[in-house]
Amino acid sequence: MHEFIAWLDAHPLFWPAFIYCARITDVSIGTMRTIFVVRGYRLTAAVLGFFEVLIWITAVSGVLSHLDRWENLLAYGAGFASGNVLGIWIEQTLAIGRQAVRLISPGRSAAVAEGLRLAGYAVTELKGHGRDGEVSVSLVVVPRKETPTVIRVAQQIDPNVFTTVEDVRAPNVMVYRAGVAPGGWRAIMKRK
Repeated sequence: MHEFIAWLDAHPLFWPAFIYCARITDVSIGTMRTIFVVRGYRLTAAVLGFFEVLIWITAVSGVLSHLDRWENLLAYGAGFASGNVLGIWIEQTLAIGRQAVRLISPGRSAAVAEGLRLAGYAVTELKGHGRDGEVSVSLVVVPRKETPTVIRVAQQIDPNVFTTVEDVRAPNVMVYRAGVAPGGWRAIMKRK
């Protein structure tokens, strides 16, 4: 590492590029580490934190040892901003964890629940009372990557379905997903 720093000092035009890339990397790792902490993955968070700090120390040393170079300061700030964007994109792409999808349908509640069951999802139905009378609340726990599919299926059955989504962090939550029945959930749309 000492040789690399010496090479950067000999070629100061490369310092901003190095600082920028290092900050993108360490901030992206930091974003992921925070998400893993919130989701309860302690060991993964600890490993990510280790590498995050090593990279950060290297980047900040490049800035502090060359405070007379304003381009290093700009690279540090730009790398921080870009790292946040990249970290959020990575987290959304990985879609780690599970979500509870709550679907409230005032008119076609039975069809929404049955359509989701035909699509292979385990659905828990609750009866409720809304502003305009009785409603049905369907609860579905799914991996985060499947949340858009659940919402899309429900909206195709009932365009007026009201949806809320919450992250689930319970270690004992099981996600049941059966195979799709012949005819699929679209068969429900034909029933009224």
